[in-house]
Amino acid sequence: MTFQELFIANLKDFRKTHRISQLKLAELCGSSQAYIAEIEVGKKFPSPDMIERIASALDLESYRLFQNKTIGDSQALTPLQRQEIADKMFDSAIKIINQY
Repeated sequence: MTFQELFIANLKDFRKTHRISQLKLAELCGSSQAYIAEIEVGKKFPSPDMIERIASALDLESYRLFQNKTIGDSQALTPLQRQEIADKMFDSAIKIINQY
């Protein structure tokens, strides 16, 4: 995975985890939705200033947009993924309880 691909994957992941649309992120960064979309498809790469604004809008330290999340690392799970796992476990527990 290239440096840019890692940034794009993390940007999309954090944006979706925070349930922020491209348009909302653009508004928070003082940019356009088209520019955010171009970043997410790899047509553009943001300046250091824009990276800081994106990170701030996502309530992150900017370095987190460049962290490699390795498979098998418990920290690799996003909050959204953790919530999905918890929801599935809860649903399974309810099904078991309802059998009795």
